[in-house]
Amino acid sequence: MKLKQIIKVLPDQRIVNDGNPDIKGVVYDPLRVEKGFLYVAINIYTQLDKIELPDGHPFVLDAIKAGAVAVIVEKDVEVPDGIVKIVVPDSRLALALVAGEFYKHPSGAFKLIGITGTNGKTTTAHIVESILAQKSRTGLIGTLYYKINGNIYKSKDTTPEPPDLQEIFTRMKDEKVEFCVMEVSSHGVDFHRVSGIEYETGIWTNFTQDHLDWHKTMEAYRTAKLRWFGSLAEDKTVAVNMDDPSVQYFIDAAKAKVVRYGVNNPADVSAKNIRMDGAGTKFTLVTPLGEIDVNAKLRGMFNLYNMLAAVSAVLNHGITLEEVKKGLEANIVVAGRFQTVSRGQDFSVIIDYAHTPDGLLKVLNAAKSMNPKRIITVFGCGGDRDPDKRPKMAAITEELSDIAIITGDNPRTEDPNKIVDQIISGFKGRNGFEFEVIHDRYQAIERGINIAQTGDLVLIAGKGHETTQTLKDKTIHFNDVEVADEILQKVVKR
Repeated sequence: MKLKQIIKVLPDQRIVNDGNPDIKGVVYDPLRVEKGFLYVAINIYTQLDKIELPDGHPFVLDAIKAGAVAVIVEKDVEVPDGIVKIVVPDSRLALALVAGEFYKHPSGAFKLIGITGTNGKTTTAHIVESILAQKSRTGLIGTLYYKINGNIYKSKDTTPEPPDLQEIFTRMKDEKVEFCVMEVSSHGVDFHRVSGIEYETGIWTNFTQDHLDWHKTMEAYRTAKLRWFGSLAEDKTVAVNMDDPSVQYFIDAAKAKVVRYGVNNPADVSAKNIRMDGAGTKFTLVTPLGEIDVNAKLRGMFNLYNMLAAVSAVLNHGITLEEVKKGLEANIVVAGRFQTVSRGQDFSVIIDYAHTPDGLLKVLNAAKSMNPKRIITVFGCGGDRDPDKRPKMAAITEELSDIAIITGDNPRTEDPNKIVDQIISGFKGRNGFEFEVIHDRYQAIERGINIAQTGDLVLIAGKGHETTQTLKDKTIHFNDVEVADEILQKVVKR
């Protein structure tokens, strides 16, 4: 595709060394540049790969040496004669717009459902996929991976950077996907990863504290989510959680038709006759299409809300209640989300990604609903991230657990002792509650499992699906599920 065809979508541009070369690829990573590519210099933030490159502009000449024939910059970097330079106010926005144009907007070939919210995005996406897969070819993009018609592929960001996202969309188009459900993170919105993409349906799950290391304030965090939510057009649909205190902000921001879901407040989609136990959740689903009894394997009140959110999003896509029921009752396994690890022991071990106060509260309440003898919670808090949530998570753990083992999460460059001290400051000294500190996460998990008695429940929270642990000077392989399973094998052999 010719350069001028690609950059015509940029509303504000200044061209230096005018030309119109053929463009064979669009990249933001200088290491991916090949001959004939367009390089866009942005601030690169790829959290899951633990790579944070604050500025792509110093690598412009490297990209040109690797074969770039044109560059987009927001800083006026010098380039050799013959290289087309496009100067824009915001290179991240430019990246999104030119990537969409280069890949010819492949998501227009299917219906796109986006999910935003502090917690529940990943599980809700899998529930939506499970329902739609009853009759349609589906795609999924999220924190764990992306999927095309059931096949799983590695993904490095919850919401991928625009060229990566458009490439995934192209694969889905080629494989005749009819619906794609994807997580839309606040980082993805702020970094313009979803700019220029049209969504058929939007879901908002909830709004609680997270990512304040980036957003700084709750207002800025909420604004990022509202910006995307309000971008859906009037002929589209958005689903809102009526039981969340922030619901009115999202209703007010919506231009699209609003579908309300909830349990405690009037809603279009709701549940009654709710019964929960260790085996799952039974309830009567109430919708504008009628009512139907559901016996889902997903456990916990938070997962009931995730199911209601998913149902609210699919009802306008020609899905029957029987298909909804079948999708909800399927064995929906989401790595690191209330995931059971069992080797036949007489107590429960559950892994969950809960790394926010609200997430931990919901997971511990779900654990309580299983009526264990005692709850032993193993958790820590990530370093170089919002420190304000640390004592809050401690207070929640103290209220709902019998024993806590404070340990390392991803300390990154922060002093682990400082993180632990901030966590401990949230404990109030509740009578009967005990805690201890074991910095080594393996040893902490081992301790939690070894002290568990018949009927207890061990919750290992914070890292969920993650397969690495980031320490001050290195990143090591570490997966809570693997570690718990390894320790349990030793326990059951005693």
